[in-house]
Amino acid sequence: MSVGENKTKNFAEAEEKVKERYFDFYFSDFWRGFVKFWWVGVLCALIFGGGMFYKNYSGYVPQYTATATFTVHTQNAVLSGDAGMSAYSFYYDRGSASQLASVFPYILKSEILQKQVCRDLDVDSMPASVSVTCVDETNMITLTTTGSDPQLTYDTLMSVTENYSKVSEYIVGQTKLVMISPATVPESPSNSFSWRSDTLKGALVGLLIGIAWIAIYGVMRRTIRTKDDIRRELNQKCIGVMPQVYFKKYKSRIDKRILITNPLVGNAFLESVRLLRDSVRNAMANGDKVIMFTSTAPGEGKSVTTVNLAAIYAKNGEKILLMDCDLRNSGIRRLIYNNELELKDKVYDKNGEMLYSISHVDKLNIDLLSFNYKEKSISKMLNMEALQKIVGSLSEKYDLIFMDTPPCGMIADAVITAAAADGAVYVIRQDMVMDTNIRQGLDALENTDIRLMGCILNGAIGGIGGYGSNYGYGYGYAGYKKYYRNYKYYGKSSYGKKQK
Repeated sequence: MSVGENKTKNFAEAEEKVKERYFDFYFSDFWRGFVKFWWVGVLCALIFGGGMFYKNYSGYVPQYTATATFTVHTQNAVLSGDAGMSAYSFYYDRGSASQLASVFPYILKSEILQKQVCRDLDVDSMPASVSVTCVDETNMITLTTTGSDPQLTYDTLMSVTENYSKVSEYIVGQTKLVMISPATVPESPSNSFSWRSDTLKGALVGLLIGIAWIAIYGVMRRTIRTKDDIRRELNQKCIGVMPQVYFKKYKSRIDKRILITNPLVGNAFLESVRLLRDSVRNAMANGDKVIMFTSTAPGEGKSVTTVNLAAIYAKNGEKILLMDCDLRNSGIRRLIYNNELELKDKVYDKNGEMLYSISHVDKLNIDLLSFNYKEKSISKMLNMEALQKIVGSLSEKYDLIFMDTPPCGMIADAVITAAAADGAVYVIRQDMVMDTNIRQGLDALENTDIRLMGCILNGAIGGIGGYGSNYGYGYGYAGYKKYYRNYKYYGKSSYGKKQK
């Protein structure tokens, strides 16, 4: 094989691999969209199916039918009496029946007949429709009336039978109808309420619309899913990948906090934290001691990452201080309970009010700095000069200081705290936030001139099936979800407000 042919073959193979990769990519997107929004298809099916059911139900009008069968007798047959009917008379009767059936619709439209029927029934218009059919090769006809009222339907049939001769004698001569199958008042509707077919069709259409929406959502939604996306779409370095963590179901209550001290989180998560520790260490410049952690939106696992990284450093014997700077919506407080804190120190301001406290978390072997604040004093607490002063006084006592800050894509608190940090780590939840919003958050952070050490891809799954077995428990973001649901366009939200 020549060099040119070999290159062509390699190019074709590479092109085929790219096609397979994009097919898997879009199928995976569709599957994730289906798992997340399957209820949209069900909701559309219920709406469309219910709409068709309501349409049929609201438009359904029960119709009642009264039927009677007659034989047609001519004047000759009536006059013959007991002598019987001749062949000529029978032929004439049969012809009269056929003729009467053909002209009966015109007779019914006669103003004379309709007025007489309305007069008999004391109504303004014909209360039922009338039709007639002729039995082939006989002198029998079947008269049928259909209407919404069973009694009026029957009365209309009787009135037409009694009054038709006043009109028909001018068309088919003198005839007489002899009833051989008497009519009765109908007891049940002749048209049943048919809803199953149309309802199922509507439900199917709604389901297809829902699936189409999910497919469009999966293809058009632009989020960060892989390490390559961080490099390609954000032009940033990915310094670590944290896996999605699930808990199995237990009959008794278990500790579902995502901490390296919790044996239920699994070895994969623990190993990922160890690798992240080394990556963060390599990303630090000489003299770096204060590292801030932020994200674009709540629910991306920023606090989980910060706490576990601080704990894994402390395992190596380093003295670590964790600063809870997310005053509006502390994620650390959902991971570290008050009964696990041992108070070490309190610092007061010049007015005698406690500014912050430092407690030791024996389980993690780290110190936690918590601010004492009120809702109105957050902006006063989180200012550059105050934070720089606090960090400056504590940096000599600790090997590393980790700052858990609010999402920088929502409010300016993270941008303010950046002035007191040496470097920043940006946490990105896999397939959660639109990449345009992540860029805005990164731009806001880079405008502070802080050195961005890299990004962490958090909550990563290993494929369509996920990382491990999904038993219904997520990554520990239950407390964040109520804030993220109100986080619209990553700019307007009720972040930090108390929920009713």
